Amino acid sequence: MLNVKKPIVYSMGFLFFVLANSALAQTAPARIASLNICIDQILWELVPHEKLVSISYLTANPIWSPIAEQVKGMPVNHGLAEEIVPLAPDVIFAGEFDQRSPIELLQKLGKRVERLPLPRTLRDINDQILQLADMVGERAKAEQMVKTISAQIAELQAAKQGKTPLTAFWYSANGVVIGDGTLEHEFMQLAGLRNLAAERGMFGFNQLDLELLLSAKPQILIVEQGSDDAYSLAREYLSHPALQHADFKVVTLPAGLSGCAATVIGDVATQLKNSLAE
Repeated sequence: MLNVKKPIVYSMGFLFFVLANSALAQTAPARIASLNICIDQILWELVPHEKLVSISYLTANPIWSPIAEQVKGMPVNHGLAEEIVPLAPDVIFAGEFDQRSPIELLQKLGKRVERLPLPRTLRDINDQILQLADMVGERAKAEQMVKTISAQIAELQAAKQGKTPLTAFWYSANGVVIGDGTLEHEFMQLAGLRNLAAERGMFGFNQLDLELLLSAKPQILIVEQGSDDAYSLAREYLSHPALQHADFKVVTLPAGLSGCAATVIGDVATQLKNSLAE
């Protein structure tokens, strides 16, 4: 009886070993490609860089990416299937709005493509960091990232206690103000600011005449810092003499919240807290 059972026990043990290692291989791919600048930035924080066989060309461009200097020399792609297939990645990451045709072609070729939605709230950002971490086997690092972000957000919330809410616009290029239903609006609420765009029934991103903005008499004007290399006519709105001499405080935050929020969100929270305290 004992001689009969031993092979069964050993076989079951071997089976569990194979399954466990198979699951590990699936969650911790050795070769990772990304077609998305925002996903690139999270992966750069989470995984050993030698695992990244290709990242978006935008991530290597300092106009668009805060980690451009760090990723110098990394292989880049332009979102094309023919660039990715020869690299034989174990998993390919793409964003919600990346080109569909190359992604569909990669899937038809049997490649594992994971498409992640654009985070629209603070909770979405934390969820995406953890979701991506689970796919690449880096849960511990992701939990630390989320913990740090949550602490910075908590400090921003705590700083508003006992203060009268100030009126504000979140102002962007082309004379655009940001209203309800946005991450920026959520940030303003956390900081104890009254979003004048939202109070006027604006949802999302809306163009507002400079005269109307000034007549609303905001106490705070929030702008995101842009790269000098990315200067364009659209940004001339932000240097209009009327804004330079208006009676409100301009709070300048690190760029990127509107685009790739996950890796800058903590810095934005800290800068907003410190600027409002000045």
